[in-house]
Amino acid sequence: MTAPEVPIDVDPETGIWRTDGLPMLYLPRHFLVNNHRAVEQALGRDAYAAILRAATEKSAIHWCHSEAKTHGLGAEATFRHYFKRLSQRGWGQFSIDRLDPAGGSGAISLSNSVFALEAQAADALPCCYMFEGFITGALQFLLEAEGREPRAVACSETQCAGHGRASLCRFDFGAASSAADDGARVPAGGQR
Repeated sequence: MTAPEVPIDVDPETGIWRTDGLPMLYLPRHFLVNNHRAVEQALGRDAYAAILRAATEKSAIHWCHSEAKTHGLGAEATFRHYFKRLSQRGWGQFSIDRLDPAGGSGAISLSNSVFALEAQAADALPCCYMFEGFITGALQFLLEAEGREPRAVACSETQCAGHGRASLCRFDFGAASSAADDGARVPAGGQR
């Protein structure tokens, strides 16, 4: 990839950048990561992770609805398009290793994660947990767009390149078998 593969339209009067009609920002990676770390430190990792999960999940669902409408994509195609676009916008290179729409589960790997590239070696915990909400939101969109009853979705970063022990990050995700379940279960190999 030598140049951005996403269309960028700049309004000459306001300076607002848009891709497919959605407003966008372009900012240095260290700016995002330093702000991320500062909020995590101020709130504590667990509290911040819960806030991020809700916010990024909501954003993923909104983005998927918008892109499905803009491009006339089906549910699974939108899910795949979402991770292609995230890869094209510099978050890292996402690869959908396994996707079972009928079972509501799958696995995604990520190389060159912005958080792993900026990781501090002393951190023993996975550092790319922000992407868990991206994944759960996209999966919720897929399930609902296919007319399935909304279900709790879980995602866990089961491997992180930020530790220096792995070459990529891995996320396992899955939906509860029914809305009556207490919560979603991450497929085998995942943690919750």
